[in-house]
Amino acid sequence: MSFHKRYISNEQVIRLFNDGGVSRVIQWYTKGVDALITETGIASKISKILNDSEWLSLDPINREDTIVNIIHQEIGSADELKK
Repeated sequence: MSFHKRYISNEQVIRLFNDGGVSRVIQWYTKGVDALITETGIASKISKILNDSEWLSLDPINREDTIVNIIHQEIGSADELKK
């Protein structure tokens, strides 16, 4: 047996979201990995939402909506920086 760790960057989260939506992002965080190393920003915020006991007690739809909102805020911020 081996130990699988995954590094997740903010850019990677946005790419995954654009390619497959929130379900693809959640799957990347939860499937086939033993430990996550996340970049400060949206990657770490999403990790907290998916792993924190307070967030886990919420309805999965609420968690997904929150993740989508966080990603949309970041995409909007990135678009503003490009101008």
